[in-house]
Amino acid sequence: MKRLTILILALVLTVVLATPVLAAGAQPPVNKSGTFALVGKITAIDPVAQTMTVKVLRGNILVKSYLGKTLDIQAKASTRYFFTDGVTTKRITFADLKVGDPVSMTGKLANGVWTAARVTVGAKLSCLP
Repeated sequence: MKRLTILILALVLTVVLATPVLAAGAQPPVNKSGTFALVGKITAIDPVAQTMTVKVLRGNILVKSYLGKTLDIQAKASTRYFFTDGVTTKRITFADLKVGDPVSMTGKLANGVWTAARVTVGAKLSCLP
């Protein structure tokens, strides 16, 4: 009887301690902040607002809950843009971006705003169809 009580207590403690961890992992990072990295395709561009909408295909833990969905990414004057053909890389501008471009990017998420620091167009990305 003593063993059964200890076993039940251990099981209850395991469930109680694991539940918050599992629940936290299922929630999107709405209030989180940090550095993001993602790979995707541009689905829309707003040159006036200097934003791009990107369908996320892969990314770090910050974007994991957005895989297969779109994110609106804000550009800033300090955002760096590159184009690569797999051999050479050259600087480009926001105006050179096109809907359908495969991109990889890094940036910051703060207060619910995704801001790009670097955008690279044209890399041979194995996760893109």
